[in-house]
Amino acid sequence: MVFIINNQKYALSSKYIIEIIEMLPITKVPFLPEYMKGIINLRSTIIPVMDARMRFDMNSIDYNERTCIIIIENEMNKIGLIVDAVNEVMNICPDKIMKTNSNKDECKQDFIKGVSEINNEIQMILDCDSLMEIVEDMNNGINE
Repeated sequence: MVFIINNQKYALSSKYIIEIIEMLPITKVPFLPEYMKGIINLRSTIIPVMDARMRFDMNSIDYNERTCIIIIENEMNKIGLIVDAVNEVMNICPDKIMKTNSNKDECKQDFIKGVSEINNEIQMILDCDSLMEIVEDMNNGINE
């Protein structure tokens, strides 16, 4: 799945994507990092919501009719990712993904798993598990 944040294309493996929803009312939760906008109630399931722009250290913008929430899930957690717009679903072959040279020890949160170029456009491939570490940290903090 390819989506847009600040006119840049990002991609996430469809195996993590549960659904894409329009913006819902977000309930603020005290003492969360600023990029964690709060929680939503999606069919009686409470899901934390992260603003992708803010998480990637970009300026926040007012949400509009194209802004949506991508609900993603790994083995342990679910989170809503607020993005500027969803672009398309495409098949990116693993051999078309160029790995990044970042060192995880140097960069505590490295969300970029790789980069692909399709039709002369670059997509940053995100690492869903790294993105979702904040949810695990939140759950650990709540349970302590």
